[in-house]
Amino acid sequence: MHLRIGNTVITKKRNAERNAKTNAKENTYEIRNDACPHLMKSVAATGIKTPTFEARDVMTLKEYLQRCNHATELYAALCLLHDMGRQMQALLSGGHGIACFSVDDVVIITHRESDAFTHSDPESTLGGADPQFLFLNDRMIFEVDGSDGALLIDRALNLNPKSAFVAPELAEEPLTRVHFKAAYYSVAQLLIYFLLGPSDSDRKSDPSLEQGIMSTSLNLNPIKGTKLYWFLLRCLNRVPSDRSYVYV
Repeated sequence: MHLRIGNTVITKKRNAERNAKTNAKENTYEIRNDACPHLMKSVAATGIKTPTFEARDVMTLKEYLQRCNHATELYAALCLLHDMGRQMQALLSGGHGIACFSVDDVVIITHRESDAFTHSDPESTLGGADPQFLFLNDRMIFEVDGSDGALLIDRALNLNPKSAFVAPELAEEPLTRVHFKAAYYSVAQLLIYFLLGPSDSDRKSDPSLEQGIMSTSLNLNPIKGTKLYWFLLRCLNRVPSDRSYVYV
């Protein structure tokens, strides 16, 4: 396995011996990004040891969604919410932020053998596995101006419109300064897409889409009134500075 996202590379190194307690074969992976130490610090903040770590499996978020045909669940969505929040917090403590999220920029890691990706258990897409999500695209990381919270965008984003989730203030026109909370809007859209899949309008406009074009008009009725519903509304505030990444 050799996976590259931006300047981040994950390589599968070798098979470790079978764990007698869990009866699960762990694999050793190496993760490196020599261009962006801030990203690597945020990865370490999630508990992943660098440069090497042990895991049952590593795959892109895009691949996972294709395998399970969007049959995801609330537990996994909450793990995604938690892990992206930890990385954003770690980056912000170092004066950096994320412009936007994409299904191409995130990997999912499992740490125990399970039926998570074979879906033999009809009740769960995760089985007994604890999923962990990592954002790895350093090309979406920019410095934050501490005086006003502005993300200093000093290069073209080169976004894929079929997989990127872009806050409205960033999508309207090319900008060099947007509030760092543009990422909150973006990750909320990623969570909606992860949990509910493409909207009906997206499917009708292009049934061949593997990922679907992202839309703020996605129907939240399936989760209306839940803690996640109110979390998403706080992230999707039209006023960037008023957004909050708080799940209560």
